[in-house]
Amino acid sequence: MLWAIAGFFVVAYLPGALIFRLPPYDRTPRASLPAEERAFWAIIISAAVTTIVALALTAAGAYTLGRLVVGDLVLAGAAAATVAIGRRGASAGTRAPQPTRSALMPMALVVLGWFLFFPPAEYLMGGKDPGTYINEGVQIAQHGSWTIPDATLALLPADSRALFVSPDAEGINQGTNLMGFFVLDFDRGTLIGQFPHAYPVWIAIGYGLGGVTGALSAVGFWGLLGVLAVYFASARLVGRLPAFAGATLLAINVAEVWFARYPNSELMQQALLFAGMLALTRAVIDDDPLFGAAAGVLLGVQLFGRIDTLVLLMAIGGGILLLVADGKRPRWSFWLPLATLTGLAGLYYIGPMKYYAATPLAHLRGLAGLSAATAGFTAAGFGIHFAARRWPVGVLWCRRWLPRVLALAVVIAFAYGYLWRVPYETIRDEAAGVTLHQGLAASDAYSLRHYAWYAGAAGLFAAVLGLAIVTWRSFWRDPVMLTVVISLSWFFFYKTRIVPEHFWLARRYLTVILPMTCVLASTGALLGVQMWWDRLAAARPGTHPRIWPSICYAIAGTVFVGWLGWQYATATIAIVGHVEYAGLTAQLDTLSRRFGDRDLVLVESRNSSDAHVLAAPLAFIYGRHVLQVLSPRPDRAAFDRFCQWATGTYAHVYFVADGGTDITPNGIAITPVDSQIFEIPEYESALNAYPRGIRHKKFSLSVFQLSRSNEPAVKTDVDVGTVDDVWVLRFHAKERDGEVSFRWVRNMSFVSLMGIAPDSRGVTLRMSSGGRPARAGAARVQVYLNDHLLGDVEVADGFHDYTVPITPAIADEAARKPGASVLRLMSTTWAPKEVLGGPDGRQLGVMLDRVRVDRNR
Repeated sequence: MLWAIAGFFVVAYLPGALIFRLPPYDRTPRASLPAEERAFWAIIISAAVTTIVALALTAAGAYTLGRLVVGDLVLAGAAAATVAIGRRGASAGTRAPQPTRSALMPMALVVLGWFLFFPPAEYLMGGKDPGTYINEGVQIAQHGSWTIPDATLALLPADSRALFVSPDAEGINQGTNLMGFFVLDFDRGTLIGQFPHAYPVWIAIGYGLGGVTGALSAVGFWGLLGVLAVYFASARLVGRLPAFAGATLLAINVAEVWFARYPNSELMQQALLFAGMLALTRAVIDDDPLFGAAAGVLLGVQLFGRIDTLVLLMAIGGGILLLVADGKRPRWSFWLPLATLTGLAGLYYIGPMKYYAATPLAHLRGLAGLSAATAGFTAAGFGIHFAARRWPVGVLWCRRWLPRVLALAVVIAFAYGYLWRVPYETIRDEAAGVTLHQGLAASDAYSLRHYAWYAGAAGLFAAVLGLAIVTWRSFWRDPVMLTVVISLSWFFFYKTRIVPEHFWLARRYLTVILPMTCVLASTGALLGVQMWWDRLAAARPGTHPRIWPSICYAIAGTVFVGWLGWQYATATIAIVGHVEYAGLTAQLDTLSRRFGDRDLVLVESRNSSDAHVLAAPLAFIYGRHVLQVLSPRPDRAAFDRFCQWATGTYAHVYFVADGGTDITPNGIAITPVDSQIFEIPEYESALNAYPRGIRHKKFSLSVFQLSRSNEPAVKTDVDVGTVDDVWVLRFHAKERDGEVSFRWVRNMSFVSLMGIAPDSRGVTLRMSSGGRPARAGAARVQVYLNDHLLGDVEVADGFHDYTVPITPAIADEAARKPGASVLRLMSTTWAPKEVLGGPDGRQLGVMLDRVRVDRNR
């Protein structure tokens, strides 16, 4: 425990605290900052420096937590020596102010975030972005490199790769293993995670400090930094009170709370971006080279976390051009680290991350497009600089009118987007083969209205009012931040490119838009408080200024912010006690202990069930030999060859399934050895709607052992709904009705049968209609054996046996058939959601309890 605390202190505070005291030029402006902001700079600079050191170690394949701590200590020691040398002979500078009551604001934000952002979601599963991040980070902690060694893949015969590795249809990479992990080299068995590594290295740091829980908690740490960065950056623009109110609204907002527990890189980007913009402003206004360097590092390091940082840098570049037009410009101390990190990021994306970067860079026309954009920005900067010197009247005109034009444009664009924007279809001239008018998708047209789910309609209106007021009155106080907010909002709400299937996943608004919505809504509402305070401060002794209008405005604004906060808190209360996928860590630990270091674990296809999401953590966190079958019906001959190889190479070969896979290899005995049934909480997924409550993701895992056998396999009696997964295909999940286990049949489902005898004369199926309502139609099932129709039955309610005959010719053909015979069930279906209402949208056939082949005795 003490080692973890000491390690966290080194990586998260010590280097930044000493670097912040470096003595280039005048330290007085930095030393005069409030104590709470100085502490924040120590932490955020340490976080950026630690990220760079960790990435460097990871690139060299040499990362360990101990080496990272040593690297940070070396940098801290060098900074301490420089500080000591700089103080020799120097006159006593301005004494740093002690903490005041203003420190209570960020302290309150930390306490609030600590309560709301933990415990984290137990998102260890593969298959989607959060799990990919976690598994990447743990692999860095375990192996020290962003290249992942996979001994299982290295041993895999070349003719078996197509069974387990997804081919790349676009010819960009060599294939994808376990979803989200690209194959770099089959022969060496090396993989690389799909996503950039700045956030995964913090998962690795968390794993080193606190195991799996520490890895999952890394996002909460960045969530806390994000809220603080928003507060300090906004305080300089709009004042402490609106900034604190806005940061509080952000901290209790349901989306911020959700993602502060849920693995993602946006919150890391949020913290670095707002800190970088504040550092840039302090560098330009206060002329402090250290803040310039800090801004360059904070902005540049984001390129190693998300490639869409390029869009952010373009928006920041627009703000810098406006600074140049205003007669200000960042110094070389800003450009040097930013250019260095940008160049290294370029090598990173054309090197190890080339597969990830291929698609987004193609939209930007690759390096040529980026080079042209950089050259254009540089030319524009010099052009504006010289134009401003030659035509000062133009500068004055720009200073006066640009903020007003932008403020009006914001209001007009919002009114159109929220009130009048509607979807419409694309119009094409099919004869000419051309598009006459491009359509507008509903998710794009209603993007502002959907966004109101997070901000509230009243909060969104107040934020637009606040943005218009701040832009009109204070644009030149921080043109970079306001340019970023306006341009990114315009970009995002014009084309969200998000399918609104589950609103928690539409997280592109987290970095800038949601934080500034909260801050600007508070600003618009609390402007009267600021006006009241300003009038009191400016009043001459003995005078009585008319402050009642300001007081009324202040009261109304405070009530509004309180009401908005109550709305946010009400939405967040629903998830405060919810931990997404709680209990999964313990279940995975139990499952992993079932397998040894010399065993091979096969996991069924993602088209069969959700069991595939357990493959990545079993392989990358628990160190098991794992392969995921691509198809629920793999090539039979190729799978037979693979099984013969695998059973001779590994001590044991296991197959983990939940939904059903058609394998039944020749010469291989399939023996049920274990089962594990559990469920984990998962928040509802809703289409174009706000999720309302907690559901449960259910797993009913069956574990089979595959072993060589000279005896012919016989399976002519299948108890459906128990350990049946290798004998059934395209059924719904296992269920129980009292003492009866069953599965719902789909419109077409399959049962594999082995060893059908020549004297077989019938197939008995124990089925129930499941209480199908009359208006859903009759429950009918057609039964085929190896594509021969055996019969057609109408199924009643309650479980009963239904027997269809097998002719001698069909039985003889099945007996001579190598491998499994396939029983195909074609059922009429109905959807409870469509007929009865409610959430169940499955297409249900009949309930099947048992399949038995009857012989002629």
